[in-house]
Amino acid sequence: MFSDRKTSTELGPGTVRRETFAAYVSDEASQRAVQHYIADLSLTNCSVHLGGINAAIARCEREASPQALLVDLTDAEPAATKVTRLAEFCDPDVVVLAIGDRNDVSLFRNLMRAGVRDYLVKPLPRALMQEALNDLLGISAPVERVLTQRLGRVVTVVGTRGGVGATTIATNIAWGLANHKHRRVALLDLDLTSQACGLMLGVSTDNALREALERPQRVDSLFLDRAMVPCDQRLYLLAGKDDPDDPIKLAPEALPHLISLLRKSFHYVVIDAPRTGNALMRQALHLAGDRAIVLDQTMLSIRDMLQLKGLLEEPREGQENFLILNRVGESGKEAITIKALEETVAMKISATVPFDAPNAVSASNAGIPAVSGAGPVGKALKNILEALGGTLLEPPKRWWQRLAP
Repeated sequence: MFSDRKTSTELGPGTVRRETFAAYVSDEASQRAVQHYIADLSLTNCSVHLGGINAAIARCEREASPQALLVDLTDAEPAATKVTRLAEFCDPDVVVLAIGDRNDVSLFRNLMRAGVRDYLVKPLPRALMQEALNDLLGISAPVERVLTQRLGRVVTVVGTRGGVGATTIATNIAWGLANHKHRRVALLDLDLTSQACGLMLGVSTDNALREALERPQRVDSLFLDRAMVPCDQRLYLLAGKDDPDDPIKLAPEALPHLISLLRKSFHYVVIDAPRTGNALMRQALHLAGDRAIVLDQTMLSIRDMLQLKGLLEEPREGQENFLILNRVGESGKEAITIKALEETVAMKISATVPFDAPNAVSASNAGIPAVSGAGPVGKALKNILEALGGTLLEPPKRWWQRLAP
């Protein structure tokens, strides 16, 4: 659940003022021990706090987590559940050292399964704590251990044709995951002809994505840190621009390499894929865990959906297809019914988004994602977030349940 790779003082891609190390302990003796360790090594960009793992969870819910964490599990019951909750809000590359007052083998095993680097029993022996923190911060030789690194999930959004609203859906998914689900999100605008994602989010972009796709050997964490445009505290955009007079020369390994790097530092990588059946779109669909196909209630959209369907069949393990029917109601009585559409494409509609042109246009012009609103479109988009996040919305309470204390 947590990463097992070594951290460094270099900031990761898209990170803003991220601490190298922070400790959350429950007693003053542990606080002094960690403070002495930091002072002895003259470490910078570090902090020590009272409050234990609950304070660490509260901090990581609000902002990007430090690269390395020490958390105190004293009086945290059940401790393994608390660690699992912390993992939900931590950045994917964080490494964690736990301390506590229980000398319990089963607890130690559960924490190791959760991805914790090590567990120390208080009171903390000075030499043992120094060795553990050196390992945590990569100051000493790494301890050989096999742990599963938590990698971000890739969501690719593609429209069946132009004008169905795929870019709007992709941008709202990315913004919603960052602001409603409190996850770190990288939004990748692969439609190099429009740069529409930046316009919808009210930010300007350069041509960094084109360079990344043509020269993958130059792409590393430092490149991404400089290239990604912050849209808010948890959402970052990477975009570029195609030149009709100088078509992009895509390196075959470029997109897989880029996605691999992004997955190590972001909970979600949302891709707005071009709708043409080129190599970029095919790679984006292949690399995705969730493939969201946006269509509308027209024959043109259904025709293009049938052409696209070949790329969606036989998904590999862990891969999901989502058919999102957008702009529902736009064509009135002339619209093809959902039942007829599903029968024609032989796939079920996963979600619908109603047509609301005036509010959609005003929100787009103002750089305000529709998912931030409380109207029908905002509610529909939030349901899509829940489906992609693997959770279900809490069912609405009946009137008599609202009266209960």
